[in-house]
Amino acid sequence: MTEADAENWHFAGHADDFDDEDIAQVRVGALAVAVYRAKGNFYATQDLCTHERAYLSDGVLIDCVVECPFHQGRFDVRTGKAVGVPAFVPLKTYPLKIVDGKIYVNVSRAQADADHRLQSQYRTRE
Repeated sequence: MTEADAENWHFAGHADDFDDEDIAQVRVGALAVAVYRAKGNFYATQDLCTHERAYLSDGVLIDCVVECPFHQGRFDVRTGKAVGVPAFVPLKTYPLKIVDGKIYVNVSRAQADADHRLQSQYRTRE
């Protein structure tokens, strides 16, 4: 792994601190990333709902589906796919790894900045 590759991995928590169906928000620069433990596995997606600007880390995770706290749009955290209206646009997913019980999410600073700019265009809650 190159030094640049290593810089793209950001600490996201300790695996032992997550129970199944837990969600935590991690910041990479201005970008909010949601880290989930679902059915014993870990996943990471953008934290902002694609329907409106709500943090999914404030929502509810059941099995592998997170529900937005504003309008109950639902997403599969494994793929980012929107699986319940009013959400139609999928979430961006991010790779993660666990090393010695520590969770790391992979997103470059440039990617985090670009994703944050894109997400800032989402509708605000009415």
